[in-house]
Amino acid sequence: MIRRPFVAILAVALTLATAAPAFAQTPDEFVKTGHAQLDALLQQPTSAQRDAQIASTFDQMVDYSELVKRCFKEHWATDLDAAKQAEVTDLLKQIVRKNYKKRLSDTLNYNVTYTGTRAQNGEMLVRTQAQSKINPRDPVVMIDYLVEGSGAGPFHVVDIIAENSSTTMGYYRQFHTMLTTPAQGYGYLVQKLKDKIARP
Repeated sequence: MIRRPFVAILAVALTLATAAPAFAQTPDEFVKTGHAQLDALLQQPTSAQRDAQIASTFDQMVDYSELVKRCFKEHWATDLDAAKQAEVTDLLKQIVRKNYKKRLSDTLNYNVTYTGTRAQNGEMLVRTQAQSKINPRDPVVMIDYLVEGSGAGPFHVVDIIAENSSTTMGYYRQFHTMLTTPAQGYGYLVQKLKDKIARP
């Protein structure tokens, strides 16, 4: 079963925008700017055009190729040829988009506070806290964005760490089990991804 690592807060964790800047001065400004623009977008009436703008910007902000590689780690090169790599990248992109769109409305119900940025293995971890506006007594949700890029950008999101749990690591554990279980394998993994996309 393909579980959804932290998709309940995916929309908060991947706060993107309609006209996201290709360059920002710092990784935290990259995240802050995207969130502010997305918040403004969500105030607009729902429409196909708005959804298309969100999807387009989401694609610009997230480095899907790198994110998917991290979901597979050693299996990317050893178990997946070019055709399989392209297939799973497309499927995971659809899943991320689907989950993001489903949770968009949730972003209006959270205040996001930026609590600092620190270097991590050559990348930058932008740390945030999300607090419910509706139920301020609810526990604060800790969300970190792993951002790649140097200097003044461009930057891209390559992982989301929610409550100290990595999205890509969550998927990796599932995929590793499927690819190393004799009764499962690549075909089984792909079908699980397709089933997830097909579900309402």
